[in-house]
Amino acid sequence: MPFPLDVRLRALVACQRHCCLCHERKHTRLQCHHILPEADGGPDTFENCIPLCPDCHAEVMAFNPRHPSGSTPYHREELIQRRDDWYAVVARRSHDLSTHLHRATAQYPSNPAMSGRAALDYSSHNGFFRLGSGNCEFLTHWSKAGNTSVHCYSDSTNLVLAVAPMGTELSAISDASLLDFTSRVRTPRIGQIVVFENHASRYAAARIVKIEDDTRGASRDLLEFDFWILESGGDDFSPNA
Repeated sequence: MPFPLDVRLRALVACQRHCCLCHERKHTRLQCHHILPEADGGPDTFENCIPLCPDCHAEVMAFNPRHPSGSTPYHREELIQRRDDWYAVVARRSHDLSTHLHRATAQYPSNPAMSGRAALDYSSHNGFFRLGSGNCEFLTHWSKAGNTSVHCYSDSTNLVLAVAPMGTELSAISDASLLDFTSRVRTPRIGQIVVFENHASRYAAARIVKIEDDTRGASRDLLEFDFWILESGGDDFSPNA
């Protein structure tokens, strides 16, 4: 039987959707493995759960005690130690990043709401703008691309980002984790939706509403976007449409 949803969510947040063995970020391609197998009485608890990518999960499951062939299995104690060590790394990174964001409160403009419209001069404050607060805080990063598009970065932030295909409505983003978060920079156009995932595995979406460029006749550099933050930790934006 699979782990209960609350256990899986705790584990996925604790590892920030990275495999606890290879440490690669796998988003939706993570599997919650029973450290002590269910067949041996292993419980469906957080303490008995380790998030693994499909490749590492296959390696853990590959050992056959009836035909050892000189191979070395992943023992229960090793899995627990490797998981706990990785959780500690993630927690330390999150703490360091949260400290950095707290110190930046006075430095960067912000909108602490969970939804609304944000407006910023993307040529000021090195293009940084903070959305939300606490575990739902997103430090976004923007720069000039023209008067119909804008560059958006993950550099020096607490997030990864993706851009939904042009014409995608918010109601169609029912599983944000399926988007492509593999690039450090994207260039959304007016009307397009950027999706962010932060260090606490929370999601936010921003629909670009307006772009002004002072090199193309505008009096200033201006970016406006509507945004929605999924405070509960889910990945379905459709109820917000």
